[in-house]
Formats: sequence, structure tokens, C-alpha cells
Amino acid sequence: MAFTVSPGVVTREIDLTTIVPETGTTAGAFAGAFRWGPVDKIVNVSSEDLLVENFQKPDSSTYLSFFTAANFLAYGQNLNVVRVANSSALNATTDSANTVLIKSDETYYNTYYSEFGGSPSNDFGVFAAKYAGELGNSIKVSICGSDIASANLTGTSTIAFDGDEGTVTGTSTLFTKELQVNDQLKNLSSSVYYVVSAIASDTSMTVRSSSNTDVGSGVSMQRMKSSHFQESSTEVMGTVQVSDSARKVMTGTGTYFDLQLNVGDIVTIGGERHKVASITSNTSATLETALSPSNGGITASVAYSREWEFSNNFDYAPLTSDFAVRRGVTQDEVHVIVVDEDGEWTGVKGTVLETFPALSVASDAKSEDGTALYYKEAINRQSKYIWWMKHPTAGAASTGPNTAAWGASANSSLKPAFTANRINFSTSMTGGADGQTLTDADKILGYDKFKSSEDIDISLILGCDSSSTVVSYLISNIAEVRKDCMVFCSPEQSDVVNNDGAETGAIIDYRNALSSTSYAVIDSGWKYQYDKYNDTFRYIPLNADTAGLVVRTTLERDFFFSPAGFNRGQVKNVARLAWNPNKTERDLLYKNGINPVVSFSGQGTILFGDKTLLAKPSAFDRINVRRLFITLEKSISAFAQFSMFEFNDDFTRSSFVSAVEPFLRDIQGRGGITDFAVVCDESNNTQEVIDRNEFIGSIFIKPTKSINFILLNFVAVRSGVEFDEVVNVV
Repeated sequence: MAFTVSPGVVTREIDLTTIVPETGTTAGAFAGAFRWGPVDKIVNVSSEDLLVENFQKPDSSTYLSFFTAANFLAYGQNLNVVRVANSSALNATTDSANTVLIKSDETYYNTYYSEFGGSPSNDFGVFAAKYAGELGNSIKVSICGSDIASANLTGTSTIAFDGDEGTVTGTSTLFTKELQVNDQLKNLSSSVYYVVSAIASDTSMTVRSSSNTDVGSGVSMQRMKSSHFQESSTEVMGTVQVSDSARKVMTGTGTYFDLQLNVGDIVTIGGERHKVASITSNTSATLETALSPSNGGITASVAYSREWEFSNNFDYAPLTSDFAVRRGVTQDEVHVIVVDEDGEWTGVKGTVLETFPALSVASDAKSEDGTALYYKEAINRQSKYIWWMKHPTAGAASTGPNTAAWGASANSSLKPAFTANRINFSTSMTGGADGQTLTDADKILGYDKFKSSEDIDISLILGCDSSSTVVSYLISNIAEVRKDCMVFCSPEQSDVVNNDGAETGAIIDYRNALSSTSYAVIDSGWKYQYDKYNDTFRYIPLNADTAGLVVRTTLERDFFFSPAGFNRGQVKNVARLAWNPNKTERDLLYKNGINPVVSFSGQGTILFGDKTLLAKPSAFDRINVRRLFITLEKSISAFAQFSMFEFNDDFTRSSFVSAVEPFLRDIQGRGGITDFAVVCDESNNTQEVIDRNEFIGSIFIKPTKSINFILLNFVAVRSGVEFDEVVNVV
């Protein structure tokens, strides 16, 4: 009793309500080749739609893996998938000269994210595809920087021209702090316009102008309003005409296409909008589409306007965020867009995949609710297609205190304007590779993710098209070590597809390459099913269906029921079987522990056996018995953990028995076992056992058996004979 100094009442609680919870036994496990998704990482999927979302639609290289997973999900909703890739797998990047493999989120953050010890200093460009694969090569990323307001420049200038390029010498000027290449300037004395082509220092730069007249000292200049997003005809220099026979070549007068245009920009000429396909020179660019025939070409020079290729996907130009405004900082906003350039994702070229409006290049920028607005953080958090790798060169700061590079803090006491060079960053990704041709060693490494029962709960391992080498490994190194799951396998495709007359022997040879075990199941072959994603038919192994039938049986009846037969063994999505064994062939298969899958006329395709690969006669040579014991062992073992570090005394032993017996009684009432006994007392917990710090509970089970063979006796009886006279004779 608790210690008290004076008389009183002390209360305490003793919990005797603990029960044995029944553990789940429907979780599948699979490792295979896919077009997209993290590599060497377990991803749980609950439907075919989520399978597509995480790993993308199948192609001619990945359909076996995809439909193995999809077929299992047709029966259940709990599959753990590992994408396996060989050493050639690569993420697409925005720098074609360098390659990288980023297997998963963990790889990215640990390697390239400074806050987790990684480094953003890399040679892979501004962005990389989220995952390895050729699908990444269809991704295009574009960034639109903020608008820049017009402003009078500090100091005065002198301009000396050599041809159409002039050297500007400044007095008390701040060219590196107030200007960027591509800015348009206005001579406030003469209203002549210039375009900045290079900046050497605060007092020296180079400009271009069609009015190449030298200008003496004392000239004041104005930087004109500029926009990545959209510029009117007054904000781009020169005029254009499109008068070639193809109605595609845009010829400029007084233009600076190389400075003021980007490939992909939309230009409006004569009321028509066209995309720029290429830029040849200051005065020549080619449009992606021709002017309409009704227009007939533009022979006389007209003004033109330009806009960012993706301006129609956003409601307004990026400017300055409220976060930056409150801190006296400007020009921090950017728009980012991710596009399916080649149509590999959506089937339609140029489809927009993601938009990220009004992000900030300030590292500390946040929205009103505290969510990070910093474009690096927002993209990494939200994008399904890309990782941020480093800032574009265009985001580097000019020298001096008045500009800040992308990634700087908006809380700087210097109150900078963020660099917003007048070039849109727009790039297509390249270099992605699938790494889909898997060796046995590759597959084994993928399945190794399921080795630890403490890390991942699984019950059914899908073999897909694995060789006997891989299946043997799954049995010996995973299933028989964990002892809480079963391997489901099929013979190889060549055993049953176009192997007329030799199927039985080939399948038996495959089975004989595997060991005797109650932790594995083999079926008789492959099915032909429709691939809706590619409008064709495919041969797919049946092991995912067999495992799926086990799941469906568990969900609809119970875990200790056989999944075979006409009541519960109906296989889905079968156009036809690659091989439909007859009775003689089924007899040979079953003798060797192989479960036939049979198409019966008018009755569908049926799993027509429920054997494990255990060669010796035993209750454990049946799927339902092995499943029964796996579930009982998992459930009672999980409960037994609560006896750890308690005393091995009558109280602990009685508590164990009082919890296990009702659990088994419930299983018995549901038909899973015919009888049981639980012994946990001094007879098996002797003093020697107690001294070894051990605890023993012996659980005796009589499992219920499934019917595999039916004998029907039809007896003809003479008239006048009572049935009770002959019943016992037969």
C-alpha cells in the first residue's frame, strides 16, 4: 500500500481489460519497374488511380509491373510498392551537360538542401525533374520576373557611338545598381531611346540605338518601364513587317530582338498573336505560325508588342509582394509554370501541369497565414514534377547595396530591389532515363525494402514475372525470416505463352527450382488482359490475382477461408488464359503443389487449388491454414509484448491466458478453428524458465480444413427397403 503518514484512503487502478487485437493480413508488397515515382522507397497505394498518380501510366517497358500492381488493387486497397531502377536511371535537368539521380525526397533534402546539410551548389541547372525517367524530358519550366517601374537615373552621361553601339560614360552614376541588361533608356533631352547591352561598372556601360548620334556630357536618362510579363508597343523598340511568302519571318526596323525578345514569347502584329520560334538577329525572327491568309502579310512596318509565353495563365504581372512592401523591398515576385512540352504526360503538347503565381525570391517571404512564399520552398513543397536546384544566373545581384540576389532576405537594412533581369527563364528538361531493364539483382534490392517486419507490415508478396532465383530469394530471405507473409509467384511467360503441349512440364520444372515451404504459393500461368492506357492486350502473370483473391476472401468472409473455387476464386479482367489446363494436366500440377487457374465455359476463370509449396503432407500445405497461423501468431505476439519486463508470476500468466482464450474462442466461433487450448502456468513456466528471464505460453490449435475432394455416392435401393436399413452399409 502507498505510504501515508496519517489515516486516509488511497486509490489505485489495475487494468484487467486488455484484449488481443486481431492484426490486419491484407497488405501487399511489390517491387517493379515504373516510368515515374521515387526509387527504392516504399509507397503505399490504395487504388489504381493512385498507382497512376504516383508511378504514371504504363508503357511497353513497364506494363508487367503496372498491371501486377493494378490487378492486386482490383481485389484490395493496400499495396506497398517499391519502384526499382538500374544504374542508368537519371532525372531530367535544365542543364543538358550534367546528369543526376535523385531517388527520393530524402535524397534531395540530404544532398541538395542546405537546411538539411546538403548543398545547392551544383551543375544540374535551375531545376531537376522530381524523379528519374524519360517522362522528365517532356517537362518545360518557365519563370517570369517582376515588372520594373520607370525611374530617372542618378547622375548624368556622355555617349560615344561606334556604329549602332555606344559607350556610355557616367558622372556620379550607379549603372550596376539601377540598370540591367535589356533595359530601355530614354534620353530626357532629345527623347532618343537606347537599349542596354552590357554594364561594365557604375560609370560605364554599352547601349544600342538606331539613332547613333554622339551625346555630350550632362545628359539625364530615364529607365523606361519594363516587364517580363507583358509589354506594349511603346515599351519595345522599333517596328516590324512580315512580308515573306511563308508569312512567318518578322523583319524589324530599329529593333533589338536579341535583347528584347525570347524564343517562346508571344508577339502581337497587325492584331494577330504569334509565338516566336527562333531569333536570328536584332532585326530578324521567325514565328511559329504563319499570319492568316486574310491578312496577306504586313508589307509596311507596324508597331508590335510582346508578352511572356504563358501570360494568359496568370491574372496579373508579378510585382512586389505585401511581405516585401512592409519591409521596403521591391521586385521580389515571380510567376513559375510547369508545362508538358511534348505531351508525354497528358497526350497534348503544351498542356500546363502546374502554375505557381506570385511567389517571392526573398528567402524569408511568407503569406499572411505564415506559409512560405519563397519560390524555392514553395516549389519543393507543392510541385509534383520538379525540384529546385539553384538560382538562375539572371537572379544574381549586381554589385552594390541597391540590388539583392534571389535568395536574399527581405529584412535587409539596405532595402534593396531584387534583381529582375529582363530575360524570362524558360527551359526544357533533358537527360532523363528510365533505368527499366532490371536484372535479378536489381529486383532483389527492391524487395529487400520489405525485409524488416518492424519497419513495414505486409502479408502478401507479389512475384510478378520474377525468375526462380528471385522467388527463391523472396522465400528464403524475406517470407521465412519474417514468418508473417507469403510469396505468390507464377511460372515464366515462356512456360505458358506459345509453348503448346509443353506447358505442364515447364511449369513443374519452374516449381522444382523452388524449395519446399508453406510460405509460398504458385499458380499455373498468365492471363491476357486489356490495357486501357495503350489500347492493346497484354499477357500478365496471375500471381497478383491469386494474392488478390486471398485479400478479397479475407474482406468478404475471413482470413482462414480458402480463396479458391467457384464461390471465392473468380479471377478478374481475363480476356483469355495463356494456357487453360485440362483435368489430366491439373492432376499433374496439383500433385506438384501448383494451383491451376482454369476457365470453365459459362462460369468464368477460377483459381482451382489452394496449396502452398510445402512438399510434405501437413495441415500447412493449404493456404487457409498457413494464413490462419500467420494471423494468430501476429495477433498474439503483438499482445504478448505487453508482458515484457513484467514479473513471471501467477498474475501475469493469468492475464495472458484470460486475454488469449477469448480471442481464440472468437476465431472458433467464426469457424476458423475446431478446438484450442492455452497453457501458461507453472507447468511450462518452471523456476528454471523464470531464472532465464523467459515467459512461455503454449497455444494448441486444431485448424479447420478446406474441402478439396468431393465424393458423391448415388445408391439404387429396391422398392420396399427402408433407407435406414442400408445407410450404414454404404
